[in-house]
Amino acid sequence: MSDKNSPDTEQKNTKIILNGSQEGFTVDLQTNLELIRSKLVSDRLKFKPFMVGALNPKQVAVVYLEGVAPPQLLKRLSNKILGLEVEQLIGPGQLETLIKDFPRSSFPQFQATVKPEHAINYLLKGKYLILFDGTPVTLTAPITFFDFFQNQDDLNYHWPVRSFLRLLRFLATVLAVFFPALYVAIISFHYYIIPVNFLIPLAESWAQVPFPPVVEVLFLETIIEILREATLRLTSPVHTSIGLIGGVLLGVAALSTGTISSSTLIVSMVTLIASLMLPICDLGTATRILKFIAILFAAVFGVLGLVVTASLIFAHLVTLESLGEAYLQTTSPLKLITSSWGKRPE
Repeated sequence: MSDKNSPDTEQKNTKIILNGSQEGFTVDLQTNLELIRSKLVSDRLKFKPFMVGALNPKQVAVVYLEGVAPPQLLKRLSNKILGLEVEQLIGPGQLETLIKDFPRSSFPQFQATVKPEHAINYLLKGKYLILFDGTPVTLTAPITFFDFFQNQDDLNYHWPVRSFLRLLRFLATVLAVFFPALYVAIISFHYYIIPVNFLIPLAESWAQVPFPPVVEVLFLETIIEILREATLRLTSPVHTSIGLIGGVLLGVAALSTGTISSSTLIVSMVTLIASLMLPICDLGTATRILKFIAILFAAVFGVLGLVVTASLIFAHLVTLESLGEAYLQTTSPLKLITSSWGKRPE
C-alpha cells in the first residue's frame, strides 16, 4: 500500500468526486489487481502480465473480461507491448506514446483513470485496462471521442442529468477551440454582421487599442496558457481557482492600460471557463493546441479559414483509431443505439 502522504495519493485526492466513492488505485500493482478482483467478482476476469524495459524492467498487467472484450484486440495490444524496445518505462504516458496507432495526433487514444469504479465500468463494456507497477494511473483502450465527455461520477446520476452534462461539456469543447477564432474572423473580415447597437461601443473600445484583434487574442491566450501551465504544477487542489482568478486579474489590468479591448477580454474569459469544464486532461491539451491553429487560420482567411479548420479536424477524427477501433463510434461507422429502458435483466 502507498503512503498516505505520497505524491500519488495526494494527486488522487485532488480529483473531486461529487457523488461517488473516493477510493482510488495505489502505486502497488498487486494491490490494484486485488482491488479490481474484489470489486468485480467474475471467473471471466483475466490478467496478462508483461515486463517492459531492458535496463530497468517494470511490470505491466493487461486486465480484461474474457468473452466480453474482443480477443483480436488483446493480440494487437500484446504485440504492441512485446514489441517495445526501451531501456526503461517511466510511466503510462510514455507507454501510450509508444503504442498508440497515430503517434503524431494530438488527440489521446488511451484514457487514464485512478478510480476503480471507472476502470471496472470500462471492463464491463469490453475494454482493456493497462496497469503499471509504481503508479496509480491506469490506461483504458480502445476508447472513442465521446468517452472523454464522461466524468468519473456520471454513472451516479440519472440519465437526463448525464446527457445534459455531456452535452454541456461538448459545447464547452467547441467554445474552447473555435470561439476566439470566430471572434477574430468576425472582427477582422465580417464586422458588418454585428448589429449596429453593438458595433458602435465595440468600435469605441477598439479605437483605444494599438493592436489588431488577432494580436490581442494571441497575446491574452498565450499569457493565460502560461499561467495555466504554471498553476497546474501546484499540488494544492485550488490550482484551478488560482489560474482562473489570475487570468481575470491579468485581463482587467491589460484592459485598464489599454493593451486589449473589453470584447477581447470577454472572449478570452469565456474560452478559459469553457476549457475548465473538460474532465480529461489529455483532451484539454489537444483543444489548447487546436485553438491557436484555428485563430491563425481565421486571422488569414476569415470564416472560411474557420470552416476549413473545423473540416480538417473532423476528417482527422474520422480516420483516427484507438487500438484499431474507430475513434468516432457510434457515428463512424454509424450504429443505432438501442435503449434498454424498461427491460428486465435476463
